[in-house]
Amino acid sequence: MTYQRFSKQSGVALALAISGISACGGAPLNQTKVTQAQTALHVAETLGAEKDPKAKQMLQLARDEATKAKRLADQGDGEQANLYLERATADADLAAQLMRTQTEQDKAREAWAKTKATAGEAGAPQ
Repeated sequence: MTYQRFSKQSGVALALAISGISACGGAPLNQTKVTQAQTALHVAETLGAEKDPKAKQMLQLARDEATKAKRLADQGDGEQANLYLERATADADLAAQLMRTQTEQDKAREAWAKTKATAGEAGAPQ
């Protein structure tokens, strides 16, 4: 499966598409769910989910689900569209959490390396 690079411009386009769904002739979406999905996608992108393979996969899945929600709403299936927005939010949240976990693991490794280096210096004869 290939993934496209997601730029800020395409992120803005997706956000506008999602938020504009209820204004088009389709079924209305729960605006709270739209906002939650947009926010979750933004957070994941801001945390750098594109850099980690697992997080990138979840981020792409969230984008696909948001796009599917728009398509379903345009077809008049607001209930299914809202469910896809919930899925998009959950997957974007997972991508963000994966990045937070990676960041904390990196900090822990760095602290451990410093501790080992300091302990090695303290134990060396003078």
